Amino acid sequence: MPTYLKSFWLVLLAGLLPASGPSQAEPQVPVETRWHVLLLASDNTPLHQRVLSALESQLRGSDAITARAVADTPEATRLVAAFDCSGCLIVTSGVAALQTTLDTTVDAELLSIAIPKERFEQIGASRGDPPRLSAIYMDVSLADMLQVVDLRLHGVETVGIITADGNHLERERLRGDLPAGTSRFREYRAGGESELVAVFEQAARETDAILALPHPQIYNRDTIVRIMLTTYRIGTPLIGYSEGLNRAGALMSVFATPEMLGEDAGRVIATAVGEGEWRPLRRHTVRYNVVINRQVAHSMRIRFKDGS
Repeated sequence: MPTYLKSFWLVLLAGLLPASGPSQAEPQVPVETRWHVLLLASDNTPLHQRVLSALESQLRGSDAITARAVADTPEATRLVAAFDCSGCLIVTSGVAALQTTLDTTVDAELLSIAIPKERFEQIGASRGDPPRLSAIYMDVSLADMLQVVDLRLHGVETVGIITADGNHLERERLRGDLPAGTSRFREYRAGGESELVAVFEQAARETDAILALPHPQIYNRDTIVRIMLTTYRIGTPLIGYSEGLNRAGALMSVFATPEMLGEDAGRVIATAVGEGEWRPLRRHTVRYNVVINRQVAHSMRIRFKDGS
């Protein structure tokens, strides 16, 4: 490492260590042998703070120097610039943090978390899909969602998904991410809010369950009541991707909590720190909860495979 970079990191490290100086129980490690990880939240809301706190807990005791900031603050601007080097990793939680970091860095490795796969790929494509950009998507994969449906529900042969452009399955096929049993999916296009009810009516009549995807053009606070009433009236269960959708009336939801997202990313980073090598990755979260809305199940007279 060049002398000027060593001096730079010594100054940064001095600012991150307690003012009382090093303790006897924790000897100093030469700064050039340690990892430098910046955790950048999109905002100061509990969701991102819970994600990053869980991530930090996985890095305790590792050879990593960490800092934490919220995007669009003077402190974040300084830290992003300081951590933009070939020996640095910037972890962004959420959309705004990812956009800010892509716009202002050129050298650091980037790991995006707490963002759906579709939104991540839109942002990455708009920036030329840089190879230094990694991700752990917050949404559960189609394969895992389908497995949950098969384990929990009786008689689900066909599964509908509604998207804004009708090309989600084709994009998954081109990426090589379509799971086994793809022929069971039927995709429906809803080009605007005025079409939603008619499209959901068609999907609900032609499939055994509808799988919601994190597409805000379709599922948002202005549309969710109409969607739930339509599927409930026809008697086709909706499988959600968040706890909020479960409360709104989805039969069940499959999702990762903020703590799960943070711990998943933290383990990946801790392993890389221990091995001394960062390996780029792009994958869905591997940990998730399944939450059932018992009131909806009772009203729709749906019994699960475990007898509940």
